[in-house]
Amino acid sequence: MADQAALYGLVGAIGGAALGAGAAVVGPMLLHRQQASERRRQEARLEQRELGQVQLESERGERRSREGLAQRLINLRATTRSYQELLQETLLTLQSGRDVDLGAFESDLAAAHSALNSAFDEALLDGIWFAHAASARFLLARGSMLDALGRCTPVSDRVDVTTLGHTLSHAAYIVAECVKSGVPLGAERSAEAEQELVQVEAARGELAAYIKGRLDARNVEFTDRNE
Repeated sequence: MADQAALYGLVGAIGGAALGAGAAVVGPMLLHRQQASERRRQEARLEQRELGQVQLESERGERRSREGLAQRLINLRATTRSYQELLQETLLTLQSGRDVDLGAFESDLAAAHSALNSAFDEALLDGIWFAHAASARFLLARGSMLDALGRCTPVSDRVDVTTLGHTLSHAAYIVAECVKSGVPLGAERSAEAEQELVQVEAARGELAAYIKGRLDARNVEFTDRNE
């Protein structure tokens, strides 16, 4: 019996040692696997956050791009409208038999012209080309005019609005001559000025249609009944 008890004791000791040794090996392995799994989960979460941040920045950039384009196009339409309205109101004043102060008219026209040129310059890299000296210098500073436009704007989005610029300038010249002539305004000169403003209206209508198309293509909502 004593020998049997000793044998059982030996077996138990060996089994305990084996279990202890196994635990010493398996425990760290399981812990290592858990740690590795947790690191992978953390890395996956971090990568997902980074991808989300990149997407968010991309969406913000696209939104800023759309808003910038919309603002430049709307400003272009507004400045051409203001220029046209100045000429129309001046002609109506003369046709009503009231004189227009030449100095005040020239000052208002210079301000409108400066705002118009600035609006065209801002829209150059959106593909809206208006041939005047300042715009030429603006693009030549970036190399070739066509290259500068080509890098920034697809061919389908480019438009030459030089005709509109010339139409506005010629109408301004005719109305200025009317101001200098004073009242009563002759029927022939009055009719000539009216015809010039009809051409301005037509050219601005083409620009307004182009602007609406560009804004619609970029999914920019803009409602304004005043064209």
